[in-house]
Amino acid sequence: MAEKFAVNDYVIYGKSGLCFIKEIKKMRMANGPLSEYYILNSATGNAVTIYVPCDKENLVAKMRRPLTKNEIDEILEEAKGLQINWIDNNNERADYFKKITDSDNYRDWILLVSCMHIKKTEKLANGKHLSSKDESTLKLLEKLIEDEFCYSLNLDRNQISEYIQNKLNIC
Repeated sequence: MAEKFAVNDYVIYGKSGLCFIKEIKKMRMANGPLSEYYILNSATGNAVTIYVPCDKENLVAKMRRPLTKNEIDEILEEAKGLQINWIDNNNERADYFKKITDSDNYRDWILLVSCMHIKKTEKLANGKHLSSKDESTLKLLEKLIEDEFCYSLNLDRNQISEYIQNKLNIC
């Protein structure tokens, strides 16, 4: 059974990130039946509205409450000392990175972001850049992590990287 949410609750909705529930109301979409919908608005400044039918468990299951500070700290503790190694083969790397980004495993997201930053720094030192696919993966994960961590930790976006680095004992 899917969790019940209320108006003004903050939720994470799939890869859309942090949203708040603006309304719960009965509506008819595309000549379909009258159904109750969660109406989500992005909480991060994007003018995005998402309609989630309350009776579609597979879609409601994409909604979850944001992580707590304790849960974030536990994830960072788990990640301490671990790393993901860069894969040189583009296709293998793309498949592996997609597997990670499709999961909701924050520990692996953080390790992947760290791996990508290391590779980005190496490439920039040699006058090169990450591929556009790698760069878009990095930006997506950074946004998802920063949005949720800002909300849960009550920190500004520019403080999140330092918080993570301090918890992981990296500088």
